[in-house]
Amino acid sequence: MKNSFLRKKTLSLISLAMMFLFVSCIDGYEDDKAWSSGVENASLESPAAEKISIVPSADGSKLKITWPVVPGAGGYEFSLYIVDDPENPVLVGEEKQVIDGCTAEREMVEDTYYEVIIKTLGNPKFNNKEAAQATEVAYNNMLDVTATIPNGTNLTEYFATNPIPESTTELCYELEPDGEYTMDGNVPVGLTSVTLRGNKVKHPKVTMTNGAFLNDGAGFKLKFIDLDCTNFDGTSVILLNPTFNPAAVLGQEGRYCIIPTTSPIAVLSCTIKGLKQRLFYDSNQYYGVGTLLIKDCVIEQNTTGSIQLIRSQRAVIKDLSLVNSTFYNKQSNGGYFIQLQGAKVTEVKPAEETWASANLLITNCTFWQVVKNDQMGNYSNNIAQKGNNITILNSIFVDCGNKAVVRRLGGGNANATLICGLNTYWYDGAFVSTELTTTPKDASGTHIETDPQLKDPENGDFTVGGSEQIAKRTGDPRWLPAE
Repeated sequence: MKNSFLRKKTLSLISLAMMFLFVSCIDGYEDDKAWSSGVENASLESPAAEKISIVPSADGSKLKITWPVVPGAGGYEFSLYIVDDPENPVLVGEEKQVIDGCTAEREMVEDTYYEVIIKTLGNPKFNNKEAAQATEVAYNNMLDVTATIPNGTNLTEYFATNPIPESTTELCYELEPDGEYTMDGNVPVGLTSVTLRGNKVKHPKVTMTNGAFLNDGAGFKLKFIDLDCTNFDGTSVILLNPTFNPAAVLGQEGRYCIIPTTSPIAVLSCTIKGLKQRLFYDSNQYYGVGTLLIKDCVIEQNTTGSIQLIRSQRAVIKDLSLVNSTFYNKQSNGGYFIQLQGAKVTEVKPAEETWASANLLITNCTFWQVVKNDQMGNYSNNIAQKGNNITILNSIFVDCGNKAVVRRLGGGNANATLICGLNTYWYDGAFVSTELTTTPKDASGTHIETDPQLKDPENGDFTVGGSEQIAKRTGDPRWLPAE
């Protein structure tokens, strides 16, 4: 009897729940005015601009756009544009996408100006008309500007008059679009992380004749700027101060001045012309450089001597990356492309992070006549040690490194972990087979043995004509046809 009672009670509860579920579904039916927004026969407005939220994802790959509900709406029409060049907006994703909700997500590119356009659509069931106008919201993910430096300025004089202040947050000095600037002496960066930024579409030009961006041990970025170094007689474009700043933060053992991985030294989206000196030099001092990055650049050297592009004698570089860039020399020269004589990365002991390994990354780069008669890399004490990683991917090497590109970039020994893939090794009109047999070597089996057919390298045109390189999208992406 007891079990029968429980069964009846359970069935009754189930029946009651189903009845409520049925009623709930009826009440939620879209034609039931009791559950409508109460807005009928109205001309709707698009969401207010100040209530539209635009937030990057944690990893910086996406933009999430949200807006409030407009009562009575039948949906929303959404578009996102890149407006770095306002006269030529670039659509991101689907144009005028109809969204039944209040959220959209799109791919995000760093250092970009965006325009969000949202329009409220009508709802015929309630005789609501769409908004007469869309709401437009400007957004950018650029670092806030500390100061704009006027066109025609001598940067050395400007920063002598307006020295970079001490700051715990990164500062940004902006140059005007298509501006013309000069620099004939040092620009002291000190211990403040600084970005010197031009315009993404209309790069300003800085003509350097002397001096350097003198760094006491801080993050520093050159971005969207063209440097004319044809008559540059300085030691290096970026120079670590030969005298330690008394306020410098040293490692745990007080030997190395630390520039952490979170504060990179970087050259980003720049064109450098006629460089006869170094791009980076450590002044033969004990610095620990967490990140040194060259990305989306075209760098022209013009030297017959043994002038390295990147040189450290005592400094240790933890992560060195060359990405989506072109490197070439107008002259057929010797010497080294990268020479790092610093110690093992484990000898640098930052207080805030652990440096257990060093990494060299070269990916999607084009090289032409870079140290044609000598060595691409020399860093047996720094990167070419056990536990470190050397990665060379999707790159084109033409007339470089005296037919020993992999051997020298790989450190000249088998200590570091070497990963290669989809690289082209071409020298004096032929594939360099020894790149696959020396130690270290390209053992990937993915190398490309055909001529990349660079269009006019002597005049700075590295447009790729080789069908294999085009099909596999190798080399600096700027020289490939659109997909």
